[in-house]
Amino acid sequence: MSQQIRVVQCIQCKMYQVDFVKKSNTWQCKICRQKQSLLKEFFRGSAAECRVKVQHLNLERGMQEESLSTGLFLTAKQQFEEEEDCQENEENTTPQKKTNKWATYVDNPIETTKISATEPRKTEELSEAISMNLKKTRNTGPRSSKRSAENMPSATKKSCSKWNDYL
Repeated sequence: MSQQIRVVQCIQCKMYQVDFVKKSNTWQCKICRQKQSLLKEFFRGSAAECRVKVQHLNLERGMQEESLSTGLFLTAKQQFEEEEDCQENEENTTPQKKTNKWATYVDNPIETTKISATEPRKTEELSEAISMNLKKTRNTGPRSSKRSAENMPSATKKSCSKWNDYL
């Protein structure tokens, strides 16, 4: 006798799935991992028959969702076009004076002044002073990439560990 298999539908993700028939009427969705009790058994049979039935049911559900979403998209698009037509009609009937609303809140643009000949000299003096300060802080001595031997652990160094006797 072969294993009995049933077709069930998830409550949360609405996907049809194949499930083994068990004594307990609980099962877990393989997509969203939600544990749920058996509400309705859509089909019962062999594994091959159930797989074909699940594919067919999921295809139908997908086509229904797609037609529903395209229908909603078309109605939303029609409503949007109607609103645009109404707005265009209102604009054509009442000509409005186009003024910038922000102009009353924004200050007048500030006039830029020409840079005088003394300002570049000041910036040159500042840059020289900064570069002199940097030269003073640098260490001009040779730099060794190696660490000194004082910091290195020594194999001959005695420690007071009891494990030294066993090494």
